[in-house]
Amino acid sequence: YFELVQLANWIAALEPRSAEIWSYHAWNMAYNVSIMMADPEDRWRWVQNGLRLLRDKGLKYNPGDPRLCVEIGWLYQHKIGSSMDDAHRYYRRRLAEEMTTLLGGPGIDNQRLEAEPERAARWRDEYQLDVAIMREVDRRYGPLDWREPETLAVYWGFRGRMWADRASRL
Repeated sequence: YFELVQLANWIAALEPRSAEIWSYHAWNMAYNVSIMMADPEDRWRWVQNGLRLLRDKGLKYNPGDPRLCVEIGWLYQHKIGSSMDDAHRYYRRRLAEEMTTLLGGPGIDNQRLEAEPERAARWRDEYQLDVAIMREVDRRYGPLDWREPETLAVYWGFRGRMWADRASRL
């Protein structure tokens, strides 16, 4: 499996502007490789690897590509949020734990953000979450529980829609 990750990195390095390459390798890690693991923690790690590949690397080389946002949202909604994988309850719990640590609770605490700007920086740097977009999503559709995979799927769908709308106006 480590060879697979190395091969994926090499292929993506050769064609970094191809959203399809990033999407395929992230999907392969999150679906095909993860399901071969017996331990839910190992499965979670591979799902996270797929998300990180898209979020941290794919979007870096393809900024504003709505297709990658769709893929990220799909991983949150389908892989983590649905019951198609035996370990889905574990995934949901781990995501909730991570987001609780990151956010300090279920929602966006504006007073805490103002008092702790490094928290918002961590959202942006580690999870590629834009606080302004999170607030807009909450305003339109919420308040939402940001510990849930469905909320993160909505966020990434909204973000992708923003980018697609922007691109269509050009």
